[in-house]
Amino acid sequence: MLDKIIYKIIVIVSVIAFAVIVAYALLQYKPSGLTFNNVLSGFRISTSTNPFAGGSGYNRPPPASGTYITSPQQQQQINPSDIPSGFTLKDISPYFKKITISASPGSISSYSQVALYGYSAENSRINVTGWQLRANKGGYYIPKAVDVYDPSGLAGESDINLKSRDTLYIYSTASPIGVNLHLNKCIGYLANNNAFNPQISLSCPYVNRSEISNLTGQCQNYILSLGSCKLPAPNLPFLLNDFSCQAFLDKINYGGCFSSHRNDIDFLSNQWIVWSGSKFLDFQHDRLLLFDKQGLLVNEYSY
Repeated sequence: MLDKIIYKIIVIVSVIAFAVIVAYALLQYKPSGLTFNNVLSGFRISTSTNPFAGGSGYNRPPPASGTYITSPQQQQQINPSDIPSGFTLKDISPYFKKITISASPGSISSYSQVALYGYSAENSRINVTGWQLRANKGGYYIPKAVDVYDPSGLAGESDINLKSRDTLYIYSTASPIGVNLHLNKCIGYLANNNAFNPQISLSCPYVNRSEISNLTGQCQNYILSLGSCKLPAPNLPFLLNDFSCQAFLDKINYGGCFSSHRNDIDFLSNQWIVWSGSKFLDFQHDRLLLFDKQGLLVNEYSY
């Protein structure tokens, strides 16, 4: 009996001694980065996947109203409530709401107008040539336009690139000069010999008094009496022997204005005009949709 008790004591002491030796060895050897907390962290339940922790796990409630989601096309967040009826997130353009639409349908006897307003980054532009405007019963593809209209009238058309705060007007009438235009500060002179409908802006630079100070008083008075963008009348009696005055009057036109102001920092306007030559809007009510070149929705306008 005594032998069994002694044997049990020896076994217990041996186990305790072995445990002490192992514990001491572990304390002396600690692998890099291994700590008690690190070991425990491997057994902790992450609140991001714990359905009982109230986090974003299996029991996470659907997004609340106003929550933004990411569009795969533009990698930007969009409020689901902003997506128009009949479309889903995959239908949304990278330019979604970067172009704003307004429209005036006019009537049977008057022209219609669509305006597109650009809201790109300050130093960037949005190329809208090839985009489609789609109404309930018709549509129109945005064409090219002349960026800088040359006095010769031979400048070719190029893509329309809208910068921030630019406006593109699309009229249902036809272009009287055969091309679409990026307006500039001299373009009003073209209205003297071309019937624009609607009328383009008549806001040309006025003559600088220092430019005409060497001309006769009668010549100066006549020049100063001319309205903005107005051409001088032909065969003026007082010009019979006033060659200097005649030479100056010969420059009061689009070509002369272009030559004097082409390099002005504000020469080009923030307005573009396209003449569609067709009425694709309903005179009463319509829903106008704008699609980019990939057929993705940019914006809508209803009236």
